[in-house]
Amino acid sequence: MTLTVGIDVVEVERIKSAANGTAELLTDLFTPAEIRECDSRRRSHARLAACFAVKEAFLKAAGIGLNSGSLFKDIEVFNQGSGAPELRFSGRVRELTGVVDPAKCLVSSAFTDTLACAVVALQHKGIE
Repeated sequence: MTLTVGIDVVEVERIKSAANGTAELLTDLFTPAEIRECDSRRRSHARLAACFAVKEAFLKAAGIGLNSGSLFKDIEVFNQGSGAPELRFSGRVRELTGVVDPAKCLVSSAFTDTLACAVVALQHKGIE
């Protein structure tokens, strides 16, 4: 079994500017469920920034990188009942991460009014 880790830090202002710039950019990066969830809570831009950081940290941990086209909507960040973030994959991300067991994705994120960060650890199946 192999374990890989990705980390990312995002400035909240970067996401806030994108949200105020064009709605299309948000819909390119986030699923409708992610946007609804973040919009329904306080500090929505900081929550969106944390969600974005999780997605980038995942891509780094998976070794996919950011040059594989627009994969952000194929990674959905949602909260378990406890509030801990969890991931769902669809589309190309599911294909590209065939060696990743979604149940073995450990996700942690945090945010302030100015910064959001995330760490993702992936346990790969079948790789020694």
